[in-house]
Amino acid sequence: MRILFFLLFITAGAVGQTPAVPANLKTLGTRSWIRLEWTDQASDQQGFKVYWSEQNQQPLSPGATIVDGKQRYYIQGLKEETQYYVWLEAYNKAGSSKPISVKVSTTKQWQLDKDELSNLDIASSSAVPVGMEIFWNDEFNDDFLNRNKWSTNYYSNIDYLKKDNLLLMQHDSLPQPGMTFNGHSINLFTNDSVPLKSFYPESGRKISSIQTYDWRTNENYLDNSHGGYFEVRVKRSSTGNSKGINTAYWFDSPGPDLKNYLQQGTTLDGVKGIRPKGQVFEIDVFENLDAQFVLHGHVDEYGAFLHNLATDIAEGFTHVDHWVTHGILWTPSSIKHYINGKLIKAYDNKNQIYSPNHFMNVFLGSYGAGGQVNMEVDYIRAYNWPLENGNELPNPGFEANTTLLPWEGSGTLSVASARSGQYGVLLKPGQSIEQYVYLNNSKDYELTYWVKGTGKLKATVGNLKQVSGDVEQSKDQTMTGKSDYTEQRLKFQTGKEYGDYMKTVRVKFTNTGDTDLNMDNIEIRKK
Repeated sequence: MRILFFLLFITAGAVGQTPAVPANLKTLGTRSWIRLEWTDQASDQQGFKVYWSEQNQQPLSPGATIVDGKQRYYIQGLKEETQYYVWLEAYNKAGSSKPISVKVSTTKQWQLDKDELSNLDIASSSAVPVGMEIFWNDEFNDDFLNRNKWSTNYYSNIDYLKKDNLLLMQHDSLPQPGMTFNGHSINLFTNDSVPLKSFYPESGRKISSIQTYDWRTNENYLDNSHGGYFEVRVKRSSTGNSKGINTAYWFDSPGPDLKNYLQQGTTLDGVKGIRPKGQVFEIDVFENLDAQFVLHGHVDEYGAFLHNLATDIAEGFTHVDHWVTHGILWTPSSIKHYINGKLIKAYDNKNQIYSPNHFMNVFLGSYGAGGQVNMEVDYIRAYNWPLENGNELPNPGFEANTTLLPWEGSGTLSVASARSGQYGVLLKPGQSIEQYVYLNNSKDYELTYWVKGTGKLKATVGNLKQVSGDVEQSKDQTMTGKSDYTEQRLKFQTGKEYGDYMKTVRVKFTNTGDTDLNMDNIEIRKK
């Protein structure tokens, strides 16, 4: 009897205890919401209470009570760029745990989530150049759109040219996209009721699109001015009698006017064109349900669009109702596109460089009139070569991969040539290596490099003309090496481009002697 009474006493006492404090509270602050994630430490909790305030004083009543066992919550309706104090408690019939608290701000800046990157659900395709790293991405794992990364105000150069919805754009009244989230993807869709209004009333065509630049505010959410590799994984479909069907992943030159659409020498409505003839103003990585790839660029002296620079439709792929991966590698001297990791076409003529030398607006969208058009996006990822300690030259020590990329030429990787790390480069007589790189225009730089060997080496830095690749101006030096590694320096200035647009520079090293040379640790830094 005493034992039974003791057990009943212990059980009643346990029921009367408040739950343990939640642990590992992590936050993400965007301009429109704050995400909270935590670990439940209690087996007897009934839910959680969330409090938030601009002052460091916990409110008397919770702003939200969570009863479904979730360990994630989004605080919405917040002020931009404001610091908030947040408290989280577990509760049961006996009461609430002590709160765990954190400070978090509703910043406008996106940031990489290291935990997310280390646990990607699906790996990127084999098209990613070995050595590149993600510098921007969206896995669409949240319940809402991250508006630090995306604008929902669809607009483009062609719309601005034709004055489509110009007043709506200027007054922040553009139709908003249809989109849903399931925790691991975004579905961009159009149907009879969503969006509420068609973008093109005459045809009834609607657009549900997100993009990384806002024409009205001239705000750029993604600085991709150094190019890189960009990949999406999508599944597309349509139902009903939909007209004007399109599903697209594309890049467009930014506004807030037509200067990037118009060619140099053209003036329209007081705006002077700055785009070199033959440079793209738009890249459709895929459009339509057949995944047509298009480079747009031919515009006449009056601003009328003439025709594409290039068009290609890859054969042998099923796009409708299938997950397909599409990638584009944009370098200072080439554009290449990939499907499911396979190179489809390379536009890499060094005397016909289509590549833009400024950031581009990235779009994901569905288009249609009537019926329903869907494009489900699993992820979008942007990769580039990592740069360290102010050095603006990728793969400076030849350690990024075993292919030399992004270096080109006849030199070879060599363990025996290494000054530091595992590899250096061996240049036999007559051999050379070169790299095309985007640098800030009109700036003073210094090239430094280490060379070993008693032969002669010619180092050349050339400012290139956009599109043609012609050398506008160059600086070079020829030196005789020594039996051990010595450091060499070459100062140069980058040529002029519009505003803060990038200058395309070619760095080249040539063994002009009759004996082998070794190179390592090449750097370019602003002075």
